[in-house]
Amino acid sequence: MDALFTLSPFWNEVAQAGQSVDGSKKSPYAAENRVSSGMPDPDELMDRYASIRGFDLRKDGGGKDWEVGKIFHHVRGGTITHGIQARTISGQASSEFSHIYFENTRKSLNAALGRVRSLSHSNSHRAKL
Repeated sequence: MDALFTLSPFWNEVAQAGQSVDGSKKSPYAAENRVSSGMPDPDELMDRYASIRGFDLRKDGGGKDWEVGKIFHHVRGGTITHGIQARTISGQASSEFSHIYFENTRKSLNAALGRVRSLSHSNSHRAKL
């Protein structure tokens, strides 16, 4: 899960992370910006991780372990933003900017549901996670 979380800015379409050091709105994680920003390729990072750990989440379980991890990541994010939303509504927000997370609850859970549906239509091996 740590590897998946670390690589999430490369694939998470709900919560876009990072801005270029030059102050532009270009994400350093976008494929077209990686070379200029010095950001490594996510497959390069996962290949290194897999060589150290001895397994590759992208391949184990026919690739479904990686996809199940992404689903978990979206559900986790949606749960966290729902908690932020609840604290904001009850007047217990820890930030005056907490309202910016409101839309991420639905986006994260919808992304998880979309991935579940896509995975359930796949005919490859069952996930181990």
